Amino acid sequence: MELSIHISHILPGRVRFRFSQPLQDSKKLKLHVMEHEGIDKMLYSPVTNSMLVKFNERDVDLQEIMIRTALAFSIENHLKPVHITRKTERQFITLKGIVAGLNIIASGAITLFLPRSPFQKSLNLLSAVTTAAAVLEHAGYDYRKKGSVDPEVFSLVFLANRTVAGGNLLFPSALTWLATFGRHFSSLEGEGILLEIRRTGGKEQNFEVNVSKLDAKAGYADLLNVFAEKFLSSETGFDNTIFEKSKKLLKSHETNLEGIGEKVNRIILNFNQ
Repeated sequence: MELSIHISHILPGRVRFRFSQPLQDSKKLKLHVMEHEGIDKMLYSPVTNSMLVKFNERDVDLQEIMIRTALAFSIENHLKPVHITRKTERQFITLKGIVAGLNIIASGAITLFLPRSPFQKSLNLLSAVTTAAAVLEHAGYDYRKKGSVDPEVFSLVFLANRTVAGGNLLFPSALTWLATFGRHFSSLEGEGILLEIRRTGGKEQNFEVNVSKLDAKAGYADLLNVFAEKFLSSETGFDNTIFEKSKKLLKSHETNLEGIGEKVNRIILNFNQ
């Protein structure tokens, strides 16, 4: 049976993992993971086969907790590979989002067929205003529900910059709308990584972990989701994947991650893409 850990719930300072099979020794797994400072509590429920982790975000990164938990899970299962997945919640586009989209379509039609229309500038401005309102509403919904906002909201930075710079607002409004709401048309249900682990070294015992993205089958509509991710990364510097955040985690450490267990000195991460 393949090993997997599903990230079922995230709030500031709290995360819940669901394991693909019962833990053999939950106390030992907790000891391994909690060797890193900043992890306050790990509460395992054998009924739901899940674990709630409470941590201090100033002392430890969520990605580090995730990787250490997966590694400890793999250790008790003879170093089998571990899949880590997170489902992307599917949501309906709000009324403000629909209105903004219709305004962008109307503005685009006027620009294309009636380029000298006196209504062109007004429609472009209306498109920018309604798009900004829709994105802010989206951010407010996320914050009330999860205590954080989805990275799509940062596309508003691009629209704000283009507004300050002046010029035609139709193109930046359309890009911002697609970056925020494009994923709603996608059939992709989530994201994830695969950890392949082996023990290395002589006197210095290490764990070498190869990290790769999980393959996802995508349809034509998923191009919008891919576009949104690429656009956000290039325009706002925000990467919304477990894989990219794990790479950033490694950059924040001087060399590699701290070891796990008494004899292991470090965790060496290798990224395959």
